Amino acid sequence: MTRKPPSETSTLDANSRRARLGARRHRRTRIAIAATIVVILGAVAAGAFALNDKDPTASAVGAPGPKAARIGASSTTLASRAARAVALRKLDHVHPLKLWVGGDSLAGSFGPALGDQVGGTGVVETRIDYRVSSGLWSNDLRNWDQRATDQMASESPDAVVFIIGTNDTPIVNKVDANGDGIPDWEVEYRLKVATMMDILVGADHRTVFWLGPPTLGDRSMDAGAKDMGEVMRQEAAKRAPDVAYLDTYKLFSTSDGQYSRYILDENGNQITARIGDGVHFSEVGAQYLARAVFGLIDGRWHMTKQADLKDPIGWTLAPGSGESVPGFSSRPTSRYRSHNSSSRTTIGQAAPDSTVPSSPTTGSATPTTAAPVTTPPTTATKSTTPTKPTGIPPISQP
Repeated sequence: MTRKPPSETSTLDANSRRARLGARRHRRTRIAIAATIVVILGAVAAGAFALNDKDPTASAVGAPGPKAARIGASSTTLASRAARAVALRKLDHVHPLKLWVGGDSLAGSFGPALGDQVGGTGVVETRIDYRVSSGLWSNDLRNWDQRATDQMASESPDAVVFIIGTNDTPIVNKVDANGDGIPDWEVEYRLKVATMMDILVGADHRTVFWLGPPTLGDRSMDAGAKDMGEVMRQEAAKRAPDVAYLDTYKLFSTSDGQYSRYILDENGNQITARIGDGVHFSEVGAQYLARAVFGLIDGRWHMTKQADLKDPIGWTLAPGSGESVPGFSSRPTSRYRSHNSSSRTTIGQAAPDSTVPSSPTTGSATPTTAAPVTTPPTTATKSTTPTKPTGIPPISQP
């Protein structure tokens, strides 16, 4: 049988098929190359994440448990944080980090402890401003919005530590007037928290370490503290890396999330962290919290690497502060002399330690001897009875 010669149409079809096959192979090649690039970039990102995750400022409050596992932040936040870190200035004794610590009565016990610890480095100058029984919900005792606005303008701090909420816990309830599934208190309180955070951060985007309320001995108040802390954590996350949230509730709870006066510190030693009222810190508890916050500030500003241990700086009280705090026998006083007494109001100045700066006494009638700031002191002997540990949770930086 004689085969018919191919027509012009069949020749065009063959050419078209070859073109389609070539195009298909080209697309497969491009896809393979793109996949390879994705794999390589993924490996690089994983390596960068692993390096950043070792930085204490690049971790978040982790899962519950004895050691509070660290959870890494997103790549976007890590990039923002890296850019922010470049802007942090060098510290020395003449140009110290200006730290402002504010809040309710818990700031009145923990603030002096922190002030002594950071002041011991010789490169941090701390101003403490607290008001017993104050909160964000009511302006009866102190209008914190106005106070913070004035203090940020007059003090111009580089960094802020703020603890609030314990006195606001009674407002927490389940009333939902409009039926939107969100309790009415939460809507209003969230706005107050957001406003305060924005005031503290300011136009210069200063670093703010925000501490929520700790566990509380009263069951109803404790539930309120936990709910308020979650609102604070969420609002801080919106403002990261400028605002970093420390989960004080987890820090002072047992591993199963309960209130206890007796907890294990970061070294596994049992301490009596709270006084009998179920609210306020003991001296040891205040120092424990101060060590946790010291670590967070150091992660941002590298105080210990730039320390001038021979010349510590005393903290000072803002006008209107200095009330006696439950659990402490006297008014708080600084362990060291003021860095600049001509511009600061210093109450109860003490001579600087002739050796290495140490942790605070925070106005106790019987001060304890503390270890150098670079080595947090052991505050209690090892527990002889099992106590569920808490540990110090890392910073919250989603």
